[in-house]
Amino acid sequence: MDTKNLATGTAERLMEARRQALHADVRGQHRAELVAVVDGVSYINDSRATFLDAALATLASMERSVVWIVGAWSDDMAEGHVQELLRERVEAVVLFGAQSLDTDAAGLKCFPADDLRMAVFLARELASNGACVLFSPACPSGNGFANYEERGAAFKQAVRDL
Repeated sequence: MDTKNLATGTAERLMEARRQALHADVRGQHRAELVAVVDGVSYINDSRATFLDAALATLASMERSVVWIVGAWSDDMAEGHVQELLRERVEAVVLFGAQSLDTDAAGLKCFPADDLRMAVFLARELASNGACVLFSPACPSGNGFANYEERGAAFKQAVRDL
């Protein structure tokens, strides 16, 4: 048996399944879920986006400017196509949790927030009328959250408290 070809075929099938999942419209609870519109700004819960590709897919689907609340700043965000998408769609980035904020390469306005609640309140101040605040963490749960459901529920509560 040719294990190299078998491994390559398996990897290709996994990558294709991931591409199909990203392009599927799976809106619902914690996936591109409209939580509220407050003072002309839409608040979208995409807590299920636990990896960068999923967050970027949601970001690309936005039809208006975005204040992006993200949980981790990945080195992959320095890639050219990602930088182009960020410059095209994002007004500002709010990074929540105990992460370093090294985002100079993006040329974006970036702001740190100690926790998710603070991030939501800061995003409200940054978002222009008609914009969208997108909570799409691009990282696994952490920062005090057991899973994406708990993290999404905390985002929705913070939005209700605005």
